[in-house]
Formats: sequence, C-alpha cells, structure tokens
Amino acid sequence: MEGFRSCPDATWTATLPAVARTKKKKPATRTGGRRANYAPAATEVGTRKYLPVGWANWLGFVMFGLIGIALFAETIAATIQGRGSDPIAAAIMTVAFGVMTYLFATTRIKD
Repeated sequence: MEGFRSCPDATWTATLPAVARTKKKKPATRTGGRRANYAPAATEVGTRKYLPVGWANWLGFVMFGLIGIALFAETIAATIQGRGSDPIAAAIMTVAFGVMTYLFATTRIKD
C-alpha cells in the first residue's frame, strides 16, 4: 500500500510522496546583522575614501597617476604642434590612465 502509513492506533493515514513534500521557509526576523549597528570604517567616509589604502593600491595610484600626467602634457604638446591625430590618441590614453588611477585609489578589497 504505497502512499499510506500505519499509525499506532491501527488507522491508515495518507502520506505524500517524497517529491511532493516542501520545506517551509522560516520568516526573516532581522536583516542586516550586527554590522549594521556599527559606524562605517574611517577609510570609507569623507575625503579618505578617495585615497588608496594598501601598498599595492598606492603603487598603482602613483604609477598610473604619473603616466597620466605625462600623457596630459603630451596631449597639450601634440595639440600645439599640430601633429595630426596624435592629440586624439593622447587624449584617449590620458582618460584611460585617469580612470585607472581613480580605480586604484578607490577600490577596496572585501574580505
């Protein structure tokens, strides 16, 4: 007799097959956890959130920043000298290196 189960008082009760059973989800009592009660880290507020934190971020920030400054100077020099499409290429590279400098400054590693 598949689908029926014997109870101790000798009556038969219907049971659902294993595939039809569902687990009830527990209602969420709280969201956010304990960390929501704490103040944000000092490196994530004010102007400090725009500065690098670790040594690798500082290294990338300085390297890409210096190259970005050099490319900006090249954009101006190429524009003044009228070197064809060199100012356009230098301007695109300046923007790309500026974005990389910004990313090195603001990216934080999440544990």
